[in-house]
Amino acid sequence: MSLYEKYKGRVHFVVVDLDVKRSPAQQDLVKKYYTGYIPHVVVLDAKGNALHNSAGEVEESEISRILDKVL
Repeated sequence: MSLYEKYKGRVHFVVVDLDVKRSPAQQDLVKKYYTGYIPHVVVLDAKGNALHNSAGEVEESEISRILDKVL
């Protein structure tokens, strides 16, 4: 939640719930990036290139570092 507050208006956050029906766009993300482990965190740049793609918990500071680098 604090990442959202820090980057709102500059970053689009998308949460995909695997337990409910997904939109076509969400399904495309799942097919392209999801490896079968939860949680799974992907950070994409404006062109859709993966800057970070990993399964497991990710420290907030790591995501913040990635976002700060590209913004």
